[in-house]
Amino acid sequence: MRIILTGKNSYIGRNTRDYLISQGYEAECVSVREDVSFKGVDVVVHCAAIVHKREDEYRDEYENVNFLLTRKLADKAKADGVSQFIFMSTMAVYGVTEGEINENTPPEPKTLYGKSKLKAEKYVMSLNCDSFKTAVIRPPMVYGSKCPGNFERLKKIAEITPLIPDTGNKKSLIYMGNLAYFIGDIIKNKKEGIYMPMDGEYVSTAKLMKYISHKPVSKIMGLVKLLPLGVVKKAFGTLYYSESIAQKINHVSVEEAVRSSVK
Repeated sequence: MRIILTGKNSYIGRNTRDYLISQGYEAECVSVREDVSFKGVDVVVHCAAIVHKREDEYRDEYENVNFLLTRKLADKAKADGVSQFIFMSTMAVYGVTEGEINENTPPEPKTLYGKSKLKAEKYVMSLNCDSFKTAVIRPPMVYGSKCPGNFERLKKIAEITPLIPDTGNKKSLIYMGNLAYFIGDIIKNKKEGIYMPMDGEYVSTAKLMKYISHKPVSKIMGLVKLLPLGVVKKAFGTLYYSESIAQKINHVSVEEAVRSSVK
């Protein structure tokens, strides 16, 4: 089976490619800046996207890359005879930054990133048919070794704080190894639909930081107030998928995943 993953520099794309190769698949990452042929390709995993860019400066890019490019690639894949198209979306399509996301939570994105991803989701799913299976994945925060983004910031907090503040929060996260395993399962079983994968258990920020730094946990909430407000909301807030919609992945345990991510 031949698999193409878009986004030559994509963290998810590169790591998923390596996992798929380890499972015996022929997989490669390609740049969407070049003309791509999907002839002879069985599966396309579309990871390329614009993310973490200032909306006032990159408004057009969000639309052009996250939606219009996705539409173009999905159409091309279907025309070229690809049998499955997997679209990497985001939890941000819900527009929720605090609390539980469940089957009654409507997708109402607040950011250009979330809005462009939701538009792309809808188009991809509209192409689904017996000969062209489409799947959408809405992962929560992804973490792993050398992963860019919020996990790196959490590592830095764990390194500088003498005690780990326990806010009793609850999060859905997914380790890169578990996400790659989940994508492999979708490919292996030719699945279609929309999925919300996460690690096999909910975690608190205190538990993550303890796994990272091995420092003691404190109930002293004043420690949190010493951190910048934006960091607090991101790192110590509650945001999770409910049991009713989450696909829990136990391929790698949370403790093992976190500790391997900081080596």
